[in-house]
Amino acid sequence: MKIFHLFANHKFTGPADPALLLAAAQKDAGHDVTFIPSTISDGDTNAVLNIAIERGLDTRQGLRLSKHFHWKNTLRDIGKLRSWLKEDSPHVIHCHLKGDHLVASIAKGSRPGVLVKSQYDLDPPNDFRGRLCQRNTDLWIAPTSKSRDRLIEWKVAAEQTMEMPPPTDIDRFRPSDSEKDPLPETDVIKVGVVARMQRHRRFPELIDAFSKAAKTDPRLVLEILGRGTHKEEVAEKPAAASGLGERIRFPGYIDPSSYPERLRQFDMLVFLVPGSDGTCRAAREALASGVPVITSKRGLLPELIPSDAGLHLPTESSEDLSSAILRLSNDPQRRRIMAKNARKFATQHLDVNRHINTLNDHLEQ
Repeated sequence: MKIFHLFANHKFTGPADPALLLAAAQKDAGHDVTFIPSTISDGDTNAVLNIAIERGLDTRQGLRLSKHFHWKNTLRDIGKLRSWLKEDSPHVIHCHLKGDHLVASIAKGSRPGVLVKSQYDLDPPNDFRGRLCQRNTDLWIAPTSKSRDRLIEWKVAAEQTMEMPPPTDIDRFRPSDSEKDPLPETDVIKVGVVARMQRHRRFPELIDAFSKAAKTDPRLVLEILGRGTHKEEVAEKPAAASGLGERIRFPGYIDPSSYPERLRQFDMLVFLVPGSDGTCRAAREALASGVPVITSKRGLLPELIPSDAGLHLPTESSEDLSSAILRLSNDPQRRRIMAKNARKFATQHLDVNRHINTLNDHLEQ
């Protein structure tokens, strides 16, 4: 099959990684795949384009694919994509974000081919653009069972939906040595967080909860990977005020080549608030790395993180989070079991290669 993947962003954020993983898996399966991210001005870094090329994907430039709605760019993109569809006649046009979905759904019109939309959130895009695209979309891919149910409640025909867990690179993210005990006894227990430091991500509450737990268990250390314009306000100042500053660490941005190793060193990961990728990439990568995950009940998290591979908080209070951290820090055997379950879940459910055949069957139908 000839497949176009459209991605309305140039930054490697949101669902860029699962989109690229799926495209690469389809190419490896023998399909003719072209990945089309946003085109940006000369001089700016197009991270998605560069990574797509690094991963061996054929790419194409020329569509603006604005992240935010822009009439002029949208009309220009519709015209250009129509000409590409006429010239190339792809069997599948696979959309990932609102901006590319709108362009593709109008440009395709009644032309042959299958228009696919991957969902990365619990709820469907129930706005004017979403409803406009709904009529022209042939297949919706939901990341979880409840997400699929919401699409059907939104009047998408059940036969036009399929459930496919979000792809995760289980070869890149894996326990350090599967033959050894992944959680040896140590004088330090690392609680990890991977997230941009933004106001809505509840960093002050996280630090307060960690501080409560750390005063009970002196082995606990909190390590926050990531950066953000509000880092000082939401994280560094609360850490300093806690009196545990030396046990709350901010390594900042981690080079991608070093990131898997840093992630697998965590004894547990805390993930409270989904960001621009509702499928919570860092939490999924932690599972693949054999790291238990403590989560809130927001969005897709209760379905993405199995109960035998982590803890689902009853509330987001600092007391509940502190209690969850201590439950895992005080029970190394439980952490060992959860670590093994996390890796098992990732290999059985998050490996994109397990879902390619099912997706192909849907596309051919």
